[in-house]
Amino acid sequence: MYYDGEVHIEEEDQCYTCEHFLKGVQCPLLEALAEKVVFLDDDIVVRNCGFYREFKRHLTLIKNDEAQDPPEPADDHGIDHPDDAHGIHRIN
Repeated sequence: MYYDGEVHIEEEDQCYTCEHFLKGVQCPLLEALAEKVVFLDDDIVVRNCGFYREFKRHLTLIKNDEAQDPPEPADDHGIDHPDDAHGIHRIN
């Protein structure tokens, strides 16, 4: 995690798999950083956060008797998302 005017979460941070972060940045720590209630003086890797809740996926495999074509990918209208390729997410 680092700050350069915005809070950046990286894949190494525990936040990356946290339920709070994945459900729309409902994390008290990230909210405090975004609202400038607390400040980051240096880059950190979040590993043992007291607010952490592991995001668990609940997927079930089902049998499909008829083969179906996969859905077409959504058109991104030519927009590049360079931050997604690096696992970086910005919080304003």
